[in-house]
Amino acid sequence: MAQMNNTIQIRIDGWIQGLPAETSWPKIFQVPHYLRKLNEEAYEPTIISIGPYHRQKDHLKAMETHKVRFLKDLLQRRNENSTQRYVEAMTGMMESARNCYSESLGISDEEFIEMMVIDGCFIVELIHKIKEESWQQDSILNVSQIFTNIVKDLILVENQLPFFVLWEFLGNAFEDRFRCIDVIIGFFEVMMPGLTVHLTYDENSIRKVKHLLDLLRTNWIPSDDTKHEYTNVQEMKFIRSATELREAGIKFRRGKGRNLFDIEFENGTLYIPALNLEDHTERLYCNIVACEQFADDGSPKYLSEYITVMDCLIDTGNDVELLFHKGIMHHWLGTDEAAAKIFNRLGTEVIVDKSNFFYAKLFNDVNRHYYKPWNKRVASLRHNYFNTPWALISFLAASFFLLLTLLKTAFTIFPWS
Repeated sequence: MAQMNNTIQIRIDGWIQGLPAETSWPKIFQVPHYLRKLNEEAYEPTIISIGPYHRQKDHLKAMETHKVRFLKDLLQRRNENSTQRYVEAMTGMMESARNCYSESLGISDEEFIEMMVIDGCFIVELIHKIKEESWQQDSILNVSQIFTNIVKDLILVENQLPFFVLWEFLGNAFEDRFRCIDVIIGFFEVMMPGLTVHLTYDENSIRKVKHLLDLLRTNWIPSDDTKHEYTNVQEMKFIRSATELREAGIKFRRGKGRNLFDIEFENGTLYIPALNLEDHTERLYCNIVACEQFADDGSPKYLSEYITVMDCLIDTGNDVELLFHKGIMHHWLGTDEAAAKIFNRLGTEVIVDKSNFFYAKLFNDVNRHYYKPWNKRVASLRHNYFNTPWALISFLAASFFLLLTLLKTAFTIFPWS
């Protein structure tokens, strides 16, 4: 028994001694199971692997040859005959880059450097082809289905390279790498509902960007002219669904601006910017929400909090139908129920801080209107008696016959002379 205890002690002590001095959440992480199980496919690349997490999957290996071909295109364009400068640059960044990923990667330093050079140069050359509008002449990119899937895979949280690696390679491949930032945002913003803002970067601020998805996320924020102040509210209730709010007299209108997050409540009317739900929307939202939920830099969680608003407003397909008729929501998902389930799923594991919530004032204003005694009575009356056209017709018919009965009784008591 003593020998067994000694063996256990040695093993545990070894684990303790092997721990790094400080453990922090990695910048590029694998999505935890409790979040991943809600939509497994949302985090899985379909055609190309970037970085270490999916590199050995059989269905992604066909693109490896094309990644090397892009590297060859890059070298030829730069009149270079060797990858030496990229390998040397990556060797100097290897330890920092490895620390950006979670868990043991199970690959040697040499394999890691090789992977980062090939994947990084692929993205750099893709940016060049987009910038020069030459991607349609590429034998792979001109196949629309392949190109679309590559673009979708590049915004997956598990399919990222540290941005400082891309930044270094961009500096080797372009005279003005800051121009590439606008190219990247301008290209990917077609996938982002609403407007993006093109932030201005310098050498200090660009170093804070974690990866490509983070660059897009931080440029997809509320517009300055409608940005709310974060409100410190200790007591905050979530708002009711769209159909319930309508019953209480709250009106819905399409938002005045095009920025997705600029939801406003004025004079009993909820203004919500137009939203188009497409096949890729849930995939995009899942990955950005994962970034926000596990961000350790205190950055705002705009999409997570927007999802919270929409999850409150949308319980069923009836809520989607209401927003559709108001010009707020459009989708190509088959049924209104399918659209509702997107927000129901996304809202399941989103955690927001009620004491520091972006839409706290909006929630309080909406609830103040909804919970007014008169509005609640009207809402109850509408819900219980006028929730269908037939109920309204029955009420009107009953009221009509009651009026006739009263008139008949009145004429009987006070006959017309």
